[in-house]
Amino acid sequence: MTFTAWRRVHLFSSGLVGVIALAHCAVTFVFYKEWSQNAVWFFGTGVGLLSIAVMNIAHVGLEPCRQPTAPVIRWLDCLFVGLGLAAVVAVPEPQAYLVVVGLIGQAVASFVTLPGPSNVDRAVPSSERIG
Repeated sequence: MTFTAWRRVHLFSSGLVGVIALAHCAVTFVFYKEWSQNAVWFFGTGVGLLSIAVMNIAHVGLEPCRQPTAPVIRWLDCLFVGLGLAAVVAVPEPQAYLVVVGLIGQAVASFVTLPGPSNVDRAVPSSERIG
């Protein structure tokens, strides 16, 4: 797959996670009539998912990300895949599976689109580089 295709996968997956995260935050107030410990955990999960989606979108550019924070985002993506799988075990509902699909897409694509400063030349063949 080309870098452009991986970039699209990364952006689509991050967008999917972001949309689900916004919905997660919004339905907190439908599921919980008062602000309780469970409501805080539920809302916090949505905020966490939204944060990882936004961080990924901010790092995906027209060429491999050279920022020193790129490797951190890659590791966070892998951590969130683990948390998503744990959520599916605890709450085996369709939306949990959809989140995991988005998180896996983000994580896999990030190894191509977010190689970090030292691995940029190895990530994309010179024939596919932009600029």
